[in-house]
Amino acid sequence: MRVSSEESDLITRDGGPVRASGALRDKVAIFSDGRCLVSRSHSDDVDVLSVIALARRLGVKTKAPEYVDLGSLRSFYSRDGKGGVWQSASRSANDDTTMQREVQDLLSRAAAAQASDIHIVVEGEAASVRVRVDGELRPMGGGGAGATVHWRADHGRQICMTAYAMAAEGGTADANYDPFSFQAGRIMTGLPEGVQAVRLQFNPVGYSGRHLVMRLLYCGHAAGSSIRDLGFSAAHVETLIEFSEGQTGIVVISGPTGSGKTTTLERLMRRIVEKNPGESILSVEDPPEYRIPGVVQLPVSNMHNDEDRDGAYTEAIAAALRSDPDRIMIGEVRTRAAAHHAFEAAMTGHQVLTTVHANDALGIVPRLLDIGVETYKLRDPSLVSGLVAQRLVRRLCQKCRRQTSISSGDLPADLALRLQRVIEDRPIWLPGAGCPDCRQGYAGRTVVAEIIRPDQKLLDLLCLGERQEALRYWLSSLVGRPFSHHALEKISEGLIDPIQAEYRIGKISI
Repeated sequence: MRVSSEESDLITRDGGPVRASGALRDKVAIFSDGRCLVSRSHSDDVDVLSVIALARRLGVKTKAPEYVDLGSLRSFYSRDGKGGVWQSASRSANDDTTMQREVQDLLSRAAAAQASDIHIVVEGEAASVRVRVDGELRPMGGGGAGATVHWRADHGRQICMTAYAMAAEGGTADANYDPFSFQAGRIMTGLPEGVQAVRLQFNPVGYSGRHLVMRLLYCGHAAGSSIRDLGFSAAHVETLIEFSEGQTGIVVISGPTGSGKTTTLERLMRRIVEKNPGESILSVEDPPEYRIPGVVQLPVSNMHNDEDRDGAYTEAIAAALRSDPDRIMIGEVRTRAAAHHAFEAAMTGHQVLTTVHANDALGIVPRLLDIGVETYKLRDPSLVSGLVAQRLVRRLCQKCRRQTSISSGDLPADLALRLQRVIEDRPIWLPGAGCPDCRQGYAGRTVVAEIIRPDQKLLDLLCLGERQEALRYWLSSLVGRPFSHHALEKISEGLIDPIQAEYRIGKISI
């Protein structure tokens, strides 16, 4: 049934191969060359999706829908699909170009605010747009100060579909957009200056809604270019450098989503490349977030489901091991098979750097046990050479922060009591009213971390489930410094405020 575009036949016409009622022809037009034109106001109509599925069953290789106005759609049927194809296609292309510009404008405004993510939620009759700046979600401003973007639901759906089409054009998403499925993609071209890629995650929402998260991946970082610039203490930096100079073992960085793990990993990798130009360094990432010169980055992306993604990830790690590497960076260890390959690499003389999701540095070993790593491997300090945990805390604006004291009454009573024991009555700082150089008293974020170079006894205790004994041993015998210690340093220096610190790391205590 497939023919050239010039000879393309309107197969949903009255009496055509694909049966469509008059009402349905006001919603969709399908051609024998696979082109699907859909009315903008019926983008997620169940009948439209059903007739597209019917065309596929009849052997038509349908393409991603093109969304047009009702008048353009009716023009095809009035001409029976002849002679009006190119005119209407041009009109559709103009519509698509306009929507692409709107997506690009949305990204430009988010980049200007140094946002890490854009959240679009389509529900009911409206769509909301929020951006994450310095770790906090806030409404996207639209024009004047304090103004907020308000969209109709159909416009929000069209933005989602256009973003997906931009990813599909670059080959980083499937050809067909499905508003009822979880989908992912990546926009690589037409981006604002300083943004190297935009990662897309599409989620279905109840009652025909849609949720799109657009993560902006920047070429550079506001926090400089070195490990130290991220906010690690001098002792942390010294230990991280020692980790990067190792030749074997696994260094694991942990933290929740959005805690800066990938950025820390990238800084370590850049330093390794700089100091070891003669080494072969490979990474396996899902997908690569930052370009790292000198590292061969193996992407895992555009998988249909978690099972496919895990299989592709494992296959890529195995391929990296067969590619004569000196070091391997694995974006995340989350399955037993991936963990097996990571430890296999470490046991055969390669250094491995990776991340896992764990609450703190001591929680990394139990997490790896849960994933399925054998106990005898986790008890070997020559294999488990470094454990890092981190959070990102909003940094006080140094120009408008305000000085206060613990006894001033500005802090919650229980927090003031705990701080009193360690800071006594020294000055502390809280966010100011805001100024041209900050956002409501904050300017960027900084790392609060804990880092462990484990020994045999600590690993034994963790593998036995003796968490409290392991904590006591780390603090007393290995001079451990948990999150609270690093946070208190930054509170005393006026870099972060204690309320934000507790919000991100939990209760501060010594």
